[in-house]
Amino acid sequence: MRVIAMYLPQFHRVKENDEWWGEGFTEWIAVKSAEKMFDEHEQPRVPLNEYYYDLLDKKTMHWQSQLMKKYKIDGMCFYHYYFKDGRKILEQPAENLLDWKDIDMPFCFSWANESWVRSWSKISTGDGNSWSEKYEKNLPNLNDNDGVLLKQEYGDERDWDDHYNYLAKFFHDKRYIKYNEMPVFMFHRPDNIPCLRQMVERWDDLARKDGFPGLYTIGSMVQDVSEYGLKGLNIHEPADTIIRLFPEKYNNKDNVMKSLDYQEVWGKLIQKDVPVNASLGGFVGYDDTPRRGHGGSVIRYRSPYVFYEGIKKLLLKAEKNDSPFVFINAWNEWGEGMYLEPDEKFGYGFLEAFLQAKKDVERLNVNDLDVRDVTNNAFLFEENLSLRHSLDRYRSYWRVLDLWVGMLEKSDTPLTYLKKAGYDSVAVYGYGMLGKHLVFQLQKKGFDVKYVIDRQIERKADGIPLYTLQENLPKVDVVIVTVLYDYDNIASEIKKISDVDIIPIDRLFIF
Repeated sequence: MRVIAMYLPQFHRVKENDEWWGEGFTEWIAVKSAEKMFDEHEQPRVPLNEYYYDLLDKKTMHWQSQLMKKYKIDGMCFYHYYFKDGRKILEQPAENLLDWKDIDMPFCFSWANESWVRSWSKISTGDGNSWSEKYEKNLPNLNDNDGVLLKQEYGDERDWDDHYNYLAKFFHDKRYIKYNEMPVFMFHRPDNIPCLRQMVERWDDLARKDGFPGLYTIGSMVQDVSEYGLKGLNIHEPADTIIRLFPEKYNNKDNVMKSLDYQEVWGKLIQKDVPVNASLGGFVGYDDTPRRGHGGSVIRYRSPYVFYEGIKKLLLKAEKNDSPFVFINAWNEWGEGMYLEPDEKFGYGFLEAFLQAKKDVERLNVNDLDVRDVTNNAFLFEENLSLRHSLDRYRSYWRVLDLWVGMLEKSDTPLTYLKKAGYDSVAVYGYGMLGKHLVFQLQKKGFDVKYVIDRQIERKADGIPLYTLQENLPKVDVVIVTVLYDYDNIASEIKKISDVDIIPIDRLFIF
């Protein structure tokens, strides 16, 4: 199983974007001009050291390849923009990579087979990719006045041959990602291609003539690929989870289309059933308001620790599912809040979280244990499991304390979040190291800490009432859980006995 990050080649100038959206337009324009839609909205996002790179600069792609290798990402899946009659856009980074043989960046393609349209286009959003209307002001309309910038059409067999012949030079590159010797090629929206089965059959024939066993074609954004003649399925995240499990437009206070919780989305993603052998998907974050404005969706409270827990479970699930790949959204989707690349808020936190999760999964792979001594193996596995729990516990302490100190350095306190969220009274679950510090700081600021909850009733709570989950809990506005390494189980237990808001302690520091 290999882990591939989705890669957006939008960070360089092209004449079409200059014409359509204004002189010098790249993805960075949208990123820099992002606006807060609500008080706690984490916008605009800023790359670490304000590194607003240009993908046509070889040093940029060399830097990306070094990061990818250091943090054990196995490759990049470039979005590929190809239209009828061989019209291409944003193709230069991949073509440059083909020439820059010294950059060790394994890669493959995902054909983003959607039309490019303006927000007022006659094409529905299911068939086209549009941007917020704010980018259309003071720009001339297109001559045909229908809002279509690039229409996606699929042509006939001659067009398919031309497309394959363009791709073939990439397929033959030794860095191009293959599965069972077949070049990997993803269709982002297979349901948009009425002739897909015939196209795939034609491409398989051409690939065999080209010396490959065929193409390993993958379908995304669908539930079943058998009708399209594709060989693999990708569970594209977080879109698949949002569409299936959060379908309604939330009536939320945040003035956006949807406002979801990062930990909740990850929890639903991990729990849902997936087809055997499907390539699973993970995500770093999501916030497309830089592109969509108030019509966008936000997954709030992204956190490297929650990402670590989620991606670790996802990798284990993928191993059990015999998934050939895990696709992470994304390496550099800055305009949609999905990026592993370092930023000013968390630094290399998400890359570090991924690396640690991958190491933990590799170390704890039960299939690697020596089956010759079952008793000894069982002991070793339990010992490893115990060690993992200890590491998880101390890693969560380190992460929270790092966030906490960072907040204090800015002369802020955990009280800021509670006031903005409208909470007047709290209970704290877990009266260990973090719990004691939290209670002290809140009480010092005059905040009402009603009681603490702990499994160890013998602990002294310094004059504050102490309860266990076996008792009737007095009413409060919110319970803050300090035991992050077991947060899901604890939150589930609390919900069984009390209808109360529950938040992890790191929520206080990452709004």
